[in-house]
Amino acid sequence: MRIEFVIDHMSMKRRERLFAKAQDYIDKKCIERMEPYVPVADSRLKNSGRLLSSAGTAEPGHLVFTAPKAKVSYYAKVDHRHGGNPRATRLWFRTMKAESAREILRGAAAIVGGRAVI
Repeated sequence: MRIEFVIDHMSMKRRERLFAKAQDYIDKKCIERMEPYVPVADSRLKNSGRLLSSAGTAEPGHLVFTAPKAKVSYYAKVDHRHGGNPRATRLWFRTMKAESAREILRGAAAIVGGRAVI
């Protein structure tokens, strides 16, 4: 018995492009959905979410808040709801994920032509 594998390189490249597009969608939606939970009183945080390009980094989907003390504000056990944002909270990425993960995954699955099993 003889087995032969044939790799369709064009199909592989197409899938890579689709996955990169889906990753970009996930990254943008995460930043968009996180914004209501970032402390507004700390304005340097609200505008500091940076999205590293999925296509050109070693870690696609790596979201970075570049503001000084962003890490401290993220993990601090402090009430962030002052300053005009009643939804502000610590661990704002986890909060966003709990609320929006299913919808974001469904959108990414639609981009690659699949379906999200959640």
